Amino acid sequence: MSRSERKKAADRFRRFIRRSNELHVEYLEDAQLLANYDQFANWQLEYLLPFFDDLYKKEGYAEAIDFVMSDLAGIGISNRDRDLERAAPVITSMLPIAALATIASAAEMNARVLKVNIAICRCLANGNELPASITEHDYVIACRQATSLQECVELVHLVTGLGQTLKALVEIPVLGIMLRAMRAPAHAAGFAALHEFLEKGYGTFRQIPDIDHFLSEIESRMVTIFERIYTVPLSQTR
Repeated sequence: MSRSERKKAADRFRRFIRRSNELHVEYLEDAQLLANYDQFANWQLEYLLPFFDDLYKKEGYAEAIDFVMSDLAGIGISNRDRDLERAAPVITSMLPIAALATIASAAEMNARVLKVNIAICRCLANGNELPASITEHDYVIACRQATSLQECVELVHLVTGLGQTLKALVEIPVLGIMLRAMRAPAHAAGFAALHEFLEKGYGTFRQIPDIDHFLSEIESRMVTIFERIYTVPLSQTR
């Protein structure tokens, strides 16, 4: 990757990590929205995971599915994203280029997923609160109000694109050694959440025996889920 490509990746990272943190502030500074978003994020995860039940049985896939579904977007990642923005000067100048491309892809995907999820959560709310029990019917209506099938399919492609950059990361032999060596300094410098994300992503994808097959399954299933959400008659939702 040339210097201009590094600059492009760095600019992309800064732009989207800033946007992610703006979105985190929306719910972190609003107690009711925070409670709503926490409830919504947990419900959405429970709704999506059964579509991948059979993949959980494949060696190395369970941890990767959990990483994709819960570590890349959600409430728990706000500390990581603050770390990422604070560490931007170091990240953009010192990270190996493949790792910088990975972080830039993660930042873009995360910002766009957060935007969509917060919009869906707001559409689900009746007044200021979510229903005590969210149904698929409620979710489908909220999705159709908040976003579109095209946007959701683009998000799926971002996820699998990120997976491909993680695959490239796994193929760097010395990176695992570098990440382990950086663990203590990163914690001491206050970048624990950032380092844990990098190390977990690297370790998780190293365990997948066939990354291309894994990403193909994730992509096809997520597209099928969204096609159902946006095309199924409401009378057929639960």
